[in-house]
Amino acid sequence: TEVGSLSDLKRAHQSALNRIEHGKPLNTVEKPKVFDRVFYESKERLLWRPFEVFELRRDDGGYFDYPQDRLIHTAGMVRHLAIAAMEKALPEGVDAEWVNSYVAGHNCNDVADHRQFSYLPLPSMGHRHADHKVRRVMIAAPVGDDRLLQHLVRRLNGQQLKPTAQTRLDSTPTLVRVQHDKVVRFYTQSANVWASVTPVILPGHDDHKPDKTRKLIEKALAQSGIEQPCEFEWSAFSQFPKSLSAHKYGRNRRPVGYFRPSHLLSQTAVHLKLRFHNGLQVPGPLVIGAGRHCGLGVFAPVDKD
Repeated sequence: TEVGSLSDLKRAHQSALNRIEHGKPLNTVEKPKVFDRVFYESKERLLWRPFEVFELRRDDGGYFDYPQDRLIHTAGMVRHLAIAAMEKALPEGVDAEWVNSYVAGHNCNDVADHRQFSYLPLPSMGHRHADHKVRRVMIAAPVGDDRLLQHLVRRLNGQQLKPTAQTRLDSTPTLVRVQHDKVVRFYTQSANVWASVTPVILPGHDDHKPDKTRKLIEKALAQSGIEQPCEFEWSAFSQFPKSLSAHKYGRNRRPVGYFRPSHLLSQTAVHLKLRFHNGLQVPGPLVIGAGRHCGLGVFAPVDKD
């Protein structure tokens, strides 16, 4: 049977107590062999979620850009590439089911303690001339899973994405790892006030009732692991002018806004603005809602008004 870290520690402690027996040579003191990694997070100094970012590059070395309304397609292509890479080279200490759950994100039931990679296309923003097209994609992991993230990133760097029926690309971009980038820093710096760049998909439909909207937002925050007290306000429109609205359809009933996965089409979407209590500085990346693993519900800092 598998030995837990506590029972292993007790065994090592008992061997130390039994080190000396009258009239006998000293016994060997056993050292602990089983360890758990436990992360402690201060309310004043929050832990950064590990992440890595790839630029999307054309064959000629220039940036490849993708429309922001279809950014979930980019997330899907990176996810498919990650699944294939991890099926060929599992990290040490995991089984084959890990790929299905952690890499592909299946069977999560949208609970807060589910752990998986998030594939987050980043609209280009941070200065007034930014056009919000997607030229970078971030892969984020749960706190403490740096080793798993690095295992994946090493195998994706330099790989070419494969188009799907939805993307219909004339050419496909190559993933090039980047570590210092002004656009990336815009999403990952610490801030007290944050606003959604892409809409937050709530865990249900609000039936156009504000009280129900508020409860769904609170549920989305909890499911996304946001435990710090904050005030929030919602709208169909983002604080960032070039972001698209949270609406699915325009006045003529034609599709508008961001493409969504089919399983999220029936759920209410809103743009959110968050202000954390007591001036708390929260580090990015900050991603909230049912679409938080595919690029929906991505936040960026805003100036306090």
